[in-house]
Amino acid sequence: MIVQEPLQVIVWDCLNNYEYDNAIFLAERLHAEFNSEETAFLLGTCYYRAGRINETHNLLQNISLSLPQARFLLAKCSVDLKFYKDAENALGTNMDVVVSEFGEQAPYALQLLAKIYTITERKSKAAEAYRKALSLNPFMWKSFSQLCNMGEKVEPSQVFHSSSEFSFGISTLVNLVNNSENISISSPFIPNNNSINNTVTPNNIVTRTSMPMSTSITPDSQVSVKRMHSVFSGIAPIPFSPSFGMLPMDESPAMYTPTLTDSNEQKAIPKIVNSLRAHVGQLKDAVFSPSGPRCTLGPAPRRSSRLFCTNNSSYSVKENNKSPSRKFVAPKSPSRKNKQRSVKNVKANTETNERIKNVEATTPTMTPKNSNVVGLLNLLKDLGEAYKSLAFLDCKIAIKQFKNISVKQITSPWVQTMIARAHYELAQYEPAVKVFSEIRKQYPCRTEGMDIYSTCLWHLQREAQLSALAQELVELDRNNAISWLAAGNCFSLHKERETALKFFKRAVQINPDASYAHALLGHEYSVAEETDKALASFRTAVSIDPRNYVAWYGIATVYAKQERWKSSEMQIRRALTIHPYSGVLRCQLGLAQAALGKMDRALATLERAVAFDTDNPLCRFHRASVLLRAGRPQDALPDLHHLKDMVPKESSVYYLLGKVHDKLGNSHLALMHFCWATNLDPKGMSGHVKESFDPSKPEESSERP
Repeated sequence: MIVQEPLQVIVWDCLNNYEYDNAIFLAERLHAEFNSEETAFLLGTCYYRAGRINETHNLLQNISLSLPQARFLLAKCSVDLKFYKDAENALGTNMDVVVSEFGEQAPYALQLLAKIYTITERKSKAAEAYRKALSLNPFMWKSFSQLCNMGEKVEPSQVFHSSSEFSFGISTLVNLVNNSENISISSPFIPNNNSINNTVTPNNIVTRTSMPMSTSITPDSQVSVKRMHSVFSGIAPIPFSPSFGMLPMDESPAMYTPTLTDSNEQKAIPKIVNSLRAHVGQLKDAVFSPSGPRCTLGPAPRRSSRLFCTNNSSYSVKENNKSPSRKFVAPKSPSRKNKQRSVKNVKANTETNERIKNVEATTPTMTPKNSNVVGLLNLLKDLGEAYKSLAFLDCKIAIKQFKNISVKQITSPWVQTMIARAHYELAQYEPAVKVFSEIRKQYPCRTEGMDIYSTCLWHLQREAQLSALAQELVELDRNNAISWLAAGNCFSLHKERETALKFFKRAVQINPDASYAHALLGHEYSVAEETDKALASFRTAVSIDPRNYVAWYGIATVYAKQERWKSSEMQIRRALTIHPYSGVLRCQLGLAQAALGKMDRALATLERAVAFDTDNPLCRFHRASVLLRAGRPQDALPDLHHLKDMVPKESSVYYLLGKVHDKLGNSHLALMHFCWATNLDPKGMSGHVKESFDPSKPEESSERP
């Protein structure tokens, strides 16, 4: 006969030590023996952590689930498998009901529900679910970042605040921190909260219900339990039985408190382990025998006490009892004088304690551990302000805010990646590349943000660096979409269109929800003159992320190629509502306005573009081209001469200079610049030279934002 509780502890121990195959084998034995919802949840957890999502989904969907943990796991599997309706049914649609049913797990359930709403294009409900998750637990950074990415106005100072009225999620965390001195370093954190019934879950999260193994587990079956600590150092407590392997933590001076300080940590662990080993024989017969004695846990033992078993007989273990025949000697009764003194001392101590309690009740205290929680909230508030600025593409402010973070945080790879991304959004590719290259040196296995890094190298035409980056990323992880995006950018820079398209398609195949990957694929299709496929890719990108201004810009450029200038202007304005600080987007808007004959508006738009980004050569180039079309070739010359210094190897600059000099009647200068343009790009400029005397068509931008 198998006893359920010990085997559950062993399974969780295997999971905590990443021994998934062993955990699955034992969990399958347990489920075959008992076949309950609890054992199905444990087996499903093993399958899920081992990456066997289909088996988890199949196991849980065929049984009636009442446990919130099991329903949440089924919903996770359903989302991973894109069964969004099943996931929503598992969680529920009423958010207030989700909060009441899932308890401490409610913020995570709401965050998953918000993800479902986002995928199924229910933006308002997704935002509501994210906000509710944050109100329950302000440490849900993902909910905050998703709200920012959706364009929702959320104030970090209101989310990450340290008010005295914490939600149950925060009060639990504060209790965990405040009571950490009663808990072993390697044991799970367990709060001391007498107002609720605490049970330790497999994820080391304290929930409000305790469910004995001998009864059917339902949300209504609640029993009160004492605070417990594990006698298994480093083993996570089991969710459904707080008794096995757990010792009660009574408010007694003799209670067992295995606090492992720096000096005695190494000594304390072997003592606990040796104590367990010494009594394995006694426990074995009691636990694994169908008719044997029941193993009980008596009152809170002291450090030298042992676990013992009873078999309808009384047996006591006394501390420091070296001989069973040693007699107990009763203490002498105190004298009358001593009794009087002791009574007075007791009264004095009682009055003093009452005064202290009154002072504590009226005076708020801030312990060092509470200040740690407040410090974390303040850090999240600062990071939240910077991330919000970046999400709304106010990148100059974002860079300043990120650089005001503490020194330890600013050197972290995530903060550095955000700073580099802010430079990229400002079209400051050189500073972005500098930051990204430092991240690569310190964290060579990190892939986050490397797709943006490859795009920056593409803009700067750093062929050698981009080739090395793409090769390193593909060798590091061939199943990562970012690796293939870098490879696609590399071949795009070499103008090998077919190979670039192949790699971008591979990236989309690996991660079909990557909006940026679809946008890059669309740009490559656009350059290859496959406009229908380009539009399809761009529309897929904006359906995944409506705030992907790169995709909206791509749609505008495709319409410009088709000379659908009104539609192009409309789409570029949509992109500008997302990124109003982009010079590249304003350039495209100016070109559309110029093509529609709105020369004054076009020049005003291009003036603003140059003001936003004075170092961007594209803005000056397009302003010069529009000035030429407006019949002002002399005004175009300063921008073009400036561009000769900024990008001396750009053939299109010399080509446009040739057209300007031709308009001014300087035929010899015009021919000279056309020759220079042809020498710089002999394959691409011949067609332009033939059309040099017909500037009726505006220049089209092939630049990516």
